Amino acid sequence: MLGTPLETGKMIRPQSTPAAVPEPAAAMPYFGGDYRAPDVVLLGLHSGSDEELFATLTMVQKMARCSTAVIILAPYADEVERLLLQQAGASSYLLKHIDSYRLIQEIKAVSQQGHSAVQGD
Repeated sequence: MLGTPLETGKMIRPQSTPAAVPEPAAAMPYFGGDYRAPDVVLLGLHSGSDEELFATLTMVQKMARCSTAVIILAPYADEVERLLLQQAGASSYLLKHIDSYRLIQEIKAVSQQGHSAVQGD
């Protein structure tokens, strides 16, 4: 579970409350040191550059090495992107317009199974 942003922009880590960080890179300090890595991370993608994709792939690899299931939420289906993220260790690849019920089911599934094969939407 990640902390909540404070007005200062610093993060705190509550014991059991899920929260969001402003960008994926802000979560990386929680994947090492004294913190227990989260069980599941939802990672929303943007239509970005190749450089942003490669940075995201690196983050997914680090998260997967910590046994964190990573669910990718993409704005549109991209087979190459999906395959690269699968190779990096993502657990699931879904479109952002997914309904709440299905997203909750996916979170439960990856948290119970650990790393499953990447699911296309």
